[in-house]
Amino acid sequence: EKSSKIKAIRDLQSAIKTIRYHGLRVAKFCRMEMLLQTAKRMSEICMSSVLQAEDAIRLPSCVNNLGEYLTASSDNIREAGGNAIAAYSFSSLEQYIPFYLIHTARIVVGGPKPTTMNGIESLDRTGSVLYRDLKGATSFENSFWDEEAAANSFEMSAIFISLMEISLNDLEAHYRGNSTQFSDDDYQLMFAFTGPRRRGDARRFNLLKSKMKTLKNAR
Repeated sequence: EKSSKIKAIRDLQSAIKTIRYHGLRVAKFCRMEMLLQTAKRMSEICMSSVLQAEDAIRLPSCVNNLGEYLTASSDNIREAGGNAIAAYSFSSLEQYIPFYLIHTARIVVGGPKPTTMNGIESLDRTGSVLYRDLKGATSFENSFWDEEAAANSFEMSAIFISLMEISLNDLEAHYRGNSTQFSDDDYQLMFAFTGPRRRGDARRFNLLKSKMKTLKNAR
């Protein structure tokens, strides 16, 4: 009887190890799938015709699609695998999505198609909508949602997008006070971008950067 109890305990321990092993693999798979599907949907934003819209502000259809995907995935993963696997699957998305949004803005800024004020506003609203949808999808017990990281990351993407709509003089003023906020490559892209309120001039960025360097060395 004692030996049978010991065997039962060992069998249980073995089963727990197996579940943990496969649970970790499932969690990693879900996380990778979540990142891939998010990136795939967000990659469609820069090809949306709403960025050239003159008549109204609309969200790209892929943004609504992503919001629905996040909500459905959260429900399905928690139901099938529990909150722990869902928490791991969604972890750090509050930083990845703003990163993808900034990269989308880079593609738009460097692309050949003109972007309207409505299109820029659409990008800005995209950030707000995805913040809301992601926060809703991760509002379950033991979620890894980081409110501070989310606020900082989405604010940074909003600032980057806002640089598309200001005049060249305002862009210069922003760079003077926030030269390290984004990379020089990003600022060069922005200065070269012809938007609703400015005609792009990459040389102006180089001159401004040179002037600031000279003033700094003279102090």
